Amino acid sequence: MINLEHLHPPPGCGHVTAYENDGRLRALHVTEALETTKKWLGGQFIEVTVGQEPVRTAHSKQEAREAFSAHTETPWQRVMFAYYEEGWEASLQEMIKGKDEGSLYQVASTMASVILKVCGIIAKAQALLPSPKRSGSSANTPLVLRGSGGSIVSVAWHPHTNTLAAVFCDDTVRVFAAGRSITPLLKHRLQKSITHIAWMPYSASLMAVGCECGVLLWTLDPVNVVTRPSGSCVSLLAHPSATPINSLTWHPKGNLFACVGGSNSQLVVWDVGREASVVVHSGTGGNISLVLWSPDSSRLFVAYSSKIMRVFETRSWTYEQWSLESPIQSAVWSSLGHLLLFVTQDDPVLYYLGFIPGEGVGGTQVAAQVADLTQTLVSDEDGEEVSVGGPVKQLAWDIRSERLAIVFRDTEFVVLFHTHTHPTLHLAPGGEPCQVPVSVSFQKNLPNGAVLSVVWSSGQVQHIPMRYSSREPLPSTLNTSTFNTSIRTTHNSILNCSVPLNTSMGYAGSPVTSPLIGGIFTSP
Repeated sequence: MINLEHLHPPPGCGHVTAYENDGRLRALHVTEALETTKKWLGGQFIEVTVGQEPVRTAHSKQEAREAFSAHTETPWQRVMFAYYEEGWEASLQEMIKGKDEGSLYQVASTMASVILKVCGIIAKAQALLPSPKRSGSSANTPLVLRGSGGSIVSVAWHPHTNTLAAVFCDDTVRVFAAGRSITPLLKHRLQKSITHIAWMPYSASLMAVGCECGVLLWTLDPVNVVTRPSGSCVSLLAHPSATPINSLTWHPKGNLFACVGGSNSQLVVWDVGREASVVVHSGTGGNISLVLWSPDSSRLFVAYSSKIMRVFETRSWTYEQWSLESPIQSAVWSSLGHLLLFVTQDDPVLYYLGFIPGEGVGGTQVAAQVADLTQTLVSDEDGEEVSVGGPVKQLAWDIRSERLAIVFRDTEFVVLFHTHTHPTLHLAPGGEPCQVPVSVSFQKNLPNGAVLSVVWSSGQVQHIPMRYSSREPLPSTLNTSTFNTSIRTTHNSILNCSVPLNTSMGYAGSPVTSPLIGGIFTSP
């Protein structure tokens, strides 16, 4: 079994990882790394900037209305208009403005002023208290990491275009595209406590934002780009069994998405075109923290806050279940959907499950350990000892399953493995402290190589281009024979395959070869 002692030394002080070439990561001085990345990516480079809202400050809506129509509204009408347009706080503010409109209105204005003062005191008191951690959180719900200090908390690449969505800690989303100066800002009064964003497959314009009230579907015109899309560009899909959203995942064809939320153990699937939802499974196991549709659409991975996980086959929605030693933290499917890699919250071990095509789920009975990620001291190129490894925060696998990035919870390194999945899974350390990595994401539309985007705790987003000869073809879901858009609510009995994850790689048929090349990388 591979461990982190096989890694190449990380760069020394003042140097950062800039790119990968011919299987080896190259480090440059901090001032040179960004310029080199821009030269490598050329016109495809996207600079994710952290700045003020790129919209000119407008006059108040009240002044705008007065400029075009006679002012005939009563004070109560203005209060109701403010409530429907901007919420209860704006209506209270409007009520205070009209305190000279009569005795009854004066009483209401005084009460509104008291309410706003009390709410301000409560807000200040809450700001002094430590924010509670969300139970059952996973790394694939990246905005749980709001306390990391940076203004950007995660990024999501569009599956088919050179477009990147960045989620900010103030619950706004900005959309960056190569060669485009306009950066749309997605902001809505219902868009609070964002937990997940995902672009719709085979659509250039639709993005799902999972948040406190459900799933907001933003439709962005790729031709007529505006800096601030209006409320008409967003629609809400909410189900009482999946609110607030813990995790969501698109069907590879893009016509469906599955979501889970709250403290429920119900799995909800939405038909986006019809805006109709179905609860395809409701059972025990605790609340669901993570769902992932396999790229071939035949299986759906479900992780629970308890020590179990399930994989459903999506024709009749039967499932197989595995027992864990601790809850799931992060998981990724291979490009063809026949392999699943995952990590748990407490164990510094990378696990592997294989799936056989055919009837049913077809998963192996025992999850194998493929990499020991125990925290280890390694020497950098200057001879200084640094710590790497430990419990994992997030996994990210590129579109061809050839580069696997691992972010750790307690150490400042991102580790990169070189992988290939045929005929069996092979891992080799690839590959680099300064800042703490918050989340990672691979660009999805590249015909060759890969680009890894790392969000650091400072809020900076670093792109690391990787140039190599690909062994795997770019996957396509257009020819999958297992595609099935029907949703069935019948549930068969559970298959008897609950097993503990305590088997090491000593069994026959080990899928891992000896390491070839490796490394780890640091922040800019």
